[in-house]
Amino acid sequence: MKYVQPPKAYWLIFLISLGTVLFTGCGAKAPESGKQQGTQVLLNKIDTSDVDGKTEIVIEGTEPILQYTSFQLTEPLRLVVDISDADISKFQSKINVNNGAVVDITPSQKDTIARLEVALSQAVDTKVYQSGGKLMIELAKPVEEAKAAPEAASPAPPQQEQPKQEQVPQPEQKNTATVVSAVQSSANKEGVRVVILGNGTMSPNVFMLKDNRLVVDIPGAKNMVRPSVVPVRKGGLARVRVAQHSDKVRVVLDLTKPLEYTVTPEGNTLIIAMAPTTVAKLEEKRPQERTAAQEPEKVSTMEKEVPATQEAASVVSPAGKKEEVEAGKKELRLSDTTLLGNGKKYTGRKISLDLQDADLINVMRLFAEVANLNIILSPEVKGRVTVRMVNIPWDQAMDIILKMNGLGYVLEDNVLRIASVSALTKEAEDEMRSKEAKKKAEDLITRIVPVNYAKAGEIEPTIKKSLSLRGETVTDTRTNTLIIKDLARNVDEVVSLIKLLDKPIAQIMIEARIVEASLTFSRSLGVQWGGTSSSDASHGNPLGISFPNSVGITGGPTMGTTASGSGNYFVNMPAPAGAGTGGGAIGFTFGSLSKSLNLDLVLSALESTGEGKVISTPRVSALDNKEAKIEQGSSIPFSTTSASGTQIQFIDAKLSLIVTPHATPDNKIFMKIQATKNAPDTSLLGASGQPSIAKNEATTEILLADGETAVIGGILVVDRSQAFTKVPFFGDLPLIGWLFKSKTTSENKKELIIFITPRVIRQEVI
Repeated sequence: MKYVQPPKAYWLIFLISLGTVLFTGCGAKAPESGKQQGTQVLLNKIDTSDVDGKTEIVIEGTEPILQYTSFQLTEPLRLVVDISDADISKFQSKINVNNGAVVDITPSQKDTIARLEVALSQAVDTKVYQSGGKLMIELAKPVEEAKAAPEAASPAPPQQEQPKQEQVPQPEQKNTATVVSAVQSSANKEGVRVVILGNGTMSPNVFMLKDNRLVVDIPGAKNMVRPSVVPVRKGGLARVRVAQHSDKVRVVLDLTKPLEYTVTPEGNTLIIAMAPTTVAKLEEKRPQERTAAQEPEKVSTMEKEVPATQEAASVVSPAGKKEEVEAGKKELRLSDTTLLGNGKKYTGRKISLDLQDADLINVMRLFAEVANLNIILSPEVKGRVTVRMVNIPWDQAMDIILKMNGLGYVLEDNVLRIASVSALTKEAEDEMRSKEAKKKAEDLITRIVPVNYAKAGEIEPTIKKSLSLRGETVTDTRTNTLIIKDLARNVDEVVSLIKLLDKPIAQIMIEARIVEASLTFSRSLGVQWGGTSSSDASHGNPLGISFPNSVGITGGPTMGTTASGSGNYFVNMPAPAGAGTGGGAIGFTFGSLSKSLNLDLVLSALESTGEGKVISTPRVSALDNKEAKIEQGSSIPFSTTSASGTQIQFIDAKLSLIVTPHATPDNKIFMKIQATKNAPDTSLLGASGQPSIAKNEATTEILLADGETAVIGGILVVDRSQAFTKVPFFGDLPLIGWLFKSKTTSENKKELIIFITPRVIRQEVI
């Protein structure tokens, strides 16, 4: 074949076509970065200046800066500003500022996000906002500089009193520490000890803040301690935090209770010894103070002098509206592992959110940054968020946002996984099915368990609920034994349950005391008086008339022998026992020499007192929830006559105690009690001369402590009476009326009291 060279025009067409293809291909492969228009903001200017007593940082770019995120972190203390779709390659090295609270600015590039880390010498108020396409960062001046600034003509508000600093005396040495290299801690029964190591002598300033934080400032030193937080959690010291300030190293000791402290320099070390205060030693039973995760979120001016774990974040939507998140002081994690968090108690720090059309992925990353958690997002996580929440826990805010988008989370250690609810539910169901499959593949074992105190048949229904579907139980009533067949772990669980249920029943001794007391009293006062009078010749006092020439006057019929022996009474009202035969009596006889006039007077009195007491003490022992009964007495026969003849019926007159006790777990005893004390009463006889039955009964329910005595019932009967016997008209006369009447007073008291005392019978363990 002969090769024919193509014309030059063909070569020209070929080269033009090839150039077109290459140019088009390069244009197609150019990456689209930044905004939706395909442009990326190139940051070309970062300026710092003092404006109105504040430090202002101005960031400019080739395009307006509309979307950014800012948050404040500690350890070390810094403000982080992320600018989306931005290029900061123009700034490669750290920018030293040393103006106010700003130490320096460190730029870095992460994918399409430009990050500025503003190192701070202490925690100050910050404000990040967008103005005219520029990003403005305002930082308040430190407390010391603000005090030194000239005051305005108007009176300034009173400044908060600063804690008094203690200058620890130092020996004169030439080698002053320039580096703090390590912090060590130890605790024992006496207290806690913290040792700060440096490369020379240290002259610290020490002061205590009101919220139990001890601050140690080491001037002229640089912080080389890693890690910057040393957890202790012993002896009243929660942790030790170390941070770098502009010209000093600050060591903060977070205390959980008041401690007495001493600071002693020894060579290249600084020893801080702390022990409980005298008041704290006397209050050892005082409840523990709240942990660091439960501290209030208000930060005072004095607290701001020490680097606090305070974070703040703000998000600006593409429309330019500022959205701000203010978080609390401490880093908190979710309190438990849950799928959706329904019904749980939220423990996160309170924040405020104002988001407008924010990207869901960025919002979730913000929550992870605030909670200091690792986060894994499922590909299903996407969408936009517009919410406004004020002062709610951050975990509740995240929960609400996830629910709005049909998402859930699972916390495993410090890793937060976020996916759709259906995916997490399916994952849980798959895990459950996997466990069930493993259970079905396991071998069954058989165990024989003897039951000592309970009945095997009674506890069998209870333990069946703890068996798997493959498990079964058999009861041997002759030996009171349970035969259990199931998976090994289920059998172990059932055996433990049987040991809890198979316990000896408590035995209780109940003692009752039935006390019957009686008191009788009676008093009688009586009078008898009378006499004779004669006017005749035999007595030497005749009347001197023809008729009647003699007259005789005597009392009524005699009721007994009187002191005079006449027995003739005008008034005969003695004491009921009778004068001269019972009680006491005194007689008076008045007469003339001629015995023509005789007067007899007898005063009688009777008083009787009686007292009786009957104490019955029945005792009975019973098992828990079992009725016990004890009785003692007699059955009295009573005859009844009817058409069918005479029948004999026995009526019980007895002392009895019926009780059903129950011992509660808190060492109390609940009892149903019936106490009876019936006895024959001969003072009241029936028609056939049979005695009546005097009944004393009490029925009640009561709850008592072990060994406690209580009165469950009492009856008091008081019978008082007063009677007068008198001569009409004369007995009503004042004073002399007592010569014409008698008085009888009586009082009878009967009292019934029933006491009860339960005691649990405890067996001594040898």
